[in-house]
Amino acid sequence: MTKFITIASGKGGVGKTTAAINLGQALTDLGKRVIVVDSNIVTPNVGIHLGLLNPEGTINKFLRKEKALKDIIYTHESGLSIIPASPSYIEFQKTNPQKIVEIFEHLDDLAEIVILDAPSGLGYEIEQILKHSDEVVVVANPNLSSVMDALKTIEIARANDNIIAGVVLNMSHRGRHEMTTQEVEHILNYPIIANIKTDRKIRKSLHRQLPLNFLYPRSRSAKEFHKLAEHLTLKQ
Repeated sequence: MTKFITIASGKGGVGKTTAAINLGQALTDLGKRVIVVDSNIVTPNVGIHLGLLNPEGTINKFLRKEKALKDIIYTHESGLSIIPASPSYIEFQKTNPQKIVEIFEHLDDLAEIVILDAPSGLGYEIEQILKHSDEVVVVANPNLSSVMDALKTIEIARANDNIIAGVVLNMSHRGRHEMTTQEVEHILNYPIIANIKTDRKIRKSLHRQLPLNFLYPRSRSAKEFHKLAEHLTLKQ
């Protein structure tokens, strides 16, 4: 049976898409059959991060019954399988984001793990995605506003009977002018299962449109994503 894992955050810009892609790559490297789905119809980034700037097959067209499922699954050169959403504003206008949940039944049993890069915020779309997910990984930055938004996301996920796998603390410096891991865990009441420091190698991988784990598998951040992948697979 497929496990659906949503990567969520209270606000945009915290590195949610980067986490989804690199977690997917780390799980693929562990031999898991994984599909990363861009379920953020409004501001999608999964395809853009991996060099698909104008894909012919998108989740938008699948939801409008213009493309079959097999036509919207791409295998990246890294081995990671993804389903992109269209970055086109016109395509967005023609797509009802509330229909995103239709993808769940079609992906069930197609992969071992489906990772959903969720929309930012706390609106209807994220709540519907959480209703159909098994687990949630919450991404936050080490500042109070991001952590408090993450807390709201956790509360919504719990209200929808999700398992909270833990928190990814992203873009940390581990310096004086940010919250400590202990402070974050105290507010969220869930453990930090990966701590991703601000890393030039992540910026380089984004520029080259390749997963960090594929480009720099021995980097500190890649090892954190590998640790996150192992944590999630141990729970299966």
